[in-house]
Amino acid sequence: MSRLLGLSGIKSLEQFKSLSGFSGSSSGAVNKKMLSNASLAPTESVSSGSFANLKLAAEKLVREQASARTDLELANSKLKKLTEQISVLEEKLQIAYNENVKLKVKQKEDEKLWKGLESKFSSTKILCDQLTETLQQLNAQVQQAEKDKAYFEDKLSATSVTLNELHQNMKSTSLKLESSEETIRTRERELMELGLEKRNLETAFRDEQNKTACLIEEKDGVLKQLEEDRTANRISLENLTSKMEKLQLELRVKEEDLLELSLSKEKLDRENKDLLVSKDEFSNRLQLALMEVKNLEDFVNVLVVKFKELENQSLTFSDEVIQLNVLFDSCLELARQEKDLVSKCAQQKFDQINNRCTSVISEKNALQLVNHELDNKVLELQKEQEFTMVQHAEECRLAEEKIRKLESEAETLVSKQSEMQALILKLEDSIRSSSENSRLSEEKMQDLLLKFSELEVNSKGLIDGLKTEILKKQEETDLLQKEVEKREENVHLLDERVKELENALEEKDQVVEELKAREKQIDNQKAEVMASLTDTESKLQEAKREYDHMLESKHLELSKHLKEISQRNDQIHQNDTVLESDQAINDIRMKYEVEKQESVNLEKEKADKIIQDVEKKYEQKIEEFKEESRQHLLRVQEEHAASIINIQKERANKEMSLISKHTEELRRTQLQAEDELREKTKMLRSEHEAQLRALRCEHEDECRRLQEELDIQKAKEERQRTLLQLQWKVMGDNPQEDQEVTSKKNYTLPSSKMRNKESSKIIQQSLDRDEVQEKATQTPVSNLLKNVENVNNLPKHSRKGAKGGAQQNPSNIGDLFTEGSLNPYADDPYAFD
Repeated sequence: MSRLLGLSGIKSLEQFKSLSGFSGSSSGAVNKKMLSNASLAPTESVSSGSFANLKLAAEKLVREQASARTDLELANSKLKKLTEQISVLEEKLQIAYNENVKLKVKQKEDEKLWKGLESKFSSTKILCDQLTETLQQLNAQVQQAEKDKAYFEDKLSATSVTLNELHQNMKSTSLKLESSEETIRTRERELMELGLEKRNLETAFRDEQNKTACLIEEKDGVLKQLEEDRTANRISLENLTSKMEKLQLELRVKEEDLLELSLSKEKLDRENKDLLVSKDEFSNRLQLALMEVKNLEDFVNVLVVKFKELENQSLTFSDEVIQLNVLFDSCLELARQEKDLVSKCAQQKFDQINNRCTSVISEKNALQLVNHELDNKVLELQKEQEFTMVQHAEECRLAEEKIRKLESEAETLVSKQSEMQALILKLEDSIRSSSENSRLSEEKMQDLLLKFSELEVNSKGLIDGLKTEILKKQEETDLLQKEVEKREENVHLLDERVKELENALEEKDQVVEELKAREKQIDNQKAEVMASLTDTESKLQEAKREYDHMLESKHLELSKHLKEISQRNDQIHQNDTVLESDQAINDIRMKYEVEKQESVNLEKEKADKIIQDVEKKYEQKIEEFKEESRQHLLRVQEEHAASIINIQKERANKEMSLISKHTEELRRTQLQAEDELREKTKMLRSEHEAQLRALRCEHEDECRRLQEELDIQKAKEERQRTLLQLQWKVMGDNPQEDQEVTSKKNYTLPSSKMRNKESSKIIQQSLDRDEVQEKATQTPVSNLLKNVENVNNLPKHSRKGAKGGAQQNPSNIGDLFTEGSLNPYADDPYAFD
């Protein structure tokens, strides 16, 4: 700017000088006409000594003109140096201003980083609290699992069903996620449209800058309200800190309870030690986080390198998510395998029961053998139950190990999530810094537009280049914002998946508790069945004893009867009594066999009735269990559907809240940006006006100085002209007029050479007219003046000879010309180029 202004000032001075020269030339032309008219008289009385003096004066004038030229060149060089110094000073001012702006931006970024670190510290505390709560829950779960290892077979069937349902729900949620991704794409398109609208609004904003001055006062009131909201937020943060302290006290009480429980249970000591090790690790991580806080200043300089690392980490994170999905599928396959094993065991048990029933029916004819086989089968059943208990314990251990692995994976995911959040915060800070840089560039653009509007049309190309750069920066910021939004969406999706997994684990725990209650009921029912079996066995033993008593009584009766018969046979004759005794023995045998068959039939009927009653009871119990399992499945399905609905509602509410927060933040940022733009524009305008004023003052001072110099030169010329007129009066009238004409010729010609082409053409035309008039007069004085001009055009060696000849015959008039006070061309820098 200073160079342009300096050049414009120099042009104005040259125009002023050309005008003055033109006026002088025009006045000279008029005087020439007057003198040419006056020189028509005869001039033969001029002496030869006056012409020699004129030659000497002309040579001195040439020398003085050369010195004036050097003075002018020095002045021009000084002006150039001054313009260069002004431009250097302006560049230094711009550099200092840019450095101040950069320092302000760095201060803002540092404040934002401290705020982000405080939020990270609070989030890490919350995570530690959550981890302690989860560890307590895991301890309770482990205790319950150790108590309920024996009753986990029926649990596995129910859990497999619930896992299948969860798998279906996961598929439904994946479909919903796809739909949400489509909605996100539509919203991204809407954001693109909003970006176009934003550009249009920016164009309109430049037109409406004058109108926004009235709205500043209203926005100041809004800023006051925002400050009040900020104070309210600080009060809420203090309340939250008090709540956190209360929670820490509760955690200390819970830790004491855990220590008491650890003393009572020796098996959980190892797990508690592992938990303490994990706590130490977390404390170490906190210390590392504090060290990272110290090293963040170095991290700011390496942000550009870490953008690439973030991309690689995002790829690795996606790979880990894929691995997690693969592990989840493997867990589902294991659950299915467990379900198949449970179903096979149940089928085997049912087959065994059927075989038992068939064996009982086939062994009705031999109750003693049946009783022995029943005893053997009871022993076998006990052994099978023990074997199944052992298998169940092993399966429980495997399930616990799987649960621990899943929990460890969840913890790793949580840690990775925290790391991703930290990286996202860093990216947000970098994006904010880039946005601030873009804002600064926009402000610079506006300043440049204001400056270039005051200057000439040559600055339009620079404005177009700066506009293109700003559009590129805006596009880069938009792309960065889109990437950040995508990463935030991925983080939200991962959070939702983690929450769904946690909900599934909670539902599993609830199902496990319900299954434990049902297992207790089943155990009670089994105990009742065992009691009924013992009753039946006792009844069978009593029946055996009664049967043995009957047999013994009958043997005694038979022995008595045989003794009576033997006594009778002794009394009666041998011939008569043999037949009768045989018949009596046969009758007794027949009666004994009939009674024996009747008792056997009665006992068989009793055994059949007992077996039928037992079968009916078992069938009724099996039907009841089936109905209960169906009802339980229906309940679980209903609860799962309700939980899915609640999750969807919570997700919708969270999305709405996030959208509202995002809009509010955008509004706040826009308001802040507008305020900052206004303040910066005001500052830059004031600075620009001050610079312009300083430059104008400097140029005005220079113009005044040059005008004063011109006035001094004009006054000297007028004085010299008066002195010349006095001198020519002494010499005579005619030569005075002729010499004034020649001097003015020599004065006008060199001055025209240093001005523009247009003034030189005009002067040449006037000179041509004067020469025509001089040819018409053909005076000897004009011919002599032409000879003087030819002498001035000769080289230096020829001038030396003329000089020596002129000094031999000096005159009094020449001595007058040598004096500084009487020399008319001593101070004229434009004479005799």
